[in-house]
Amino acid sequence: MTFRLSSVLAALVLATGLVPLGANAQNTFVTAKLNGDDQFKLYLTTVPSLDGFMFAAGFGWAATYTATMLLPVTPTGKHYPDYWINLWIQDVGGGGPDVLGQFKISGAPSCRFDNATTQLLTDATSGYWLVTPALPQSPGGAAIPNYPTWVTNYFPPYVQPTLKPLDLGPNGVGPWGPMPGISAAARWMSDPAQTSFSEAWYQAHIRCKK
Repeated sequence: MTFRLSSVLAALVLATGLVPLGANAQNTFVTAKLNGDDQFKLYLTTVPSLDGFMFAAGFGWAATYTATMLLPVTPTGKHYPDYWINLWIQDVGGGGPDVLGQFKISGAPSCRFDNATTQLLTDATSGYWLVTPALPQSPGGAAIPNYPTWVTNYFPPYVQPTLKPLDLGPNGVGPWGPMPGISAAARWMSDPAQTSFSEAWYQAHIRCKK
């Protein structure tokens, strides 16, 4: 049986949702490296008032997680003008919902963070990140066998960030110490009061020129 290459490519596009590089918009990715104290969930959205699609989750602040997010495109294969990264952090051991990380856009030269570059670090003083006030810990979901009771697979209620985060110091500061794989210039952030036994949402913006 003979298959036409164009038919195979079309099937792959339908199956994966990826747009071929020859289309109007090049496939564009955001690579995230982060440490969340104590657990995190990472989302990407085109609507800032909604959490979006969850690309990654993890627990344990000592683990540096790497995740790759694909920017969705319009039905005509173009980038949406705006995307937002939403990051949920929950603290369970005291100290606040703290996060450290770095993010990089690859693929489309027209997409940039609000700092006008393709790279963004966690940094409470830059104005490129927003956070919610400290939120009560979510009820959680079903227990996961042999994991701590606070580790969940549920989707936490979304609250849109509007506040400036609190700066806790650079990568390497105590009590965490150096986090391998994260830029030394990245800084730990928390909710405005670093509220123990709480959770918070963080948000950063990506703009793509037409």
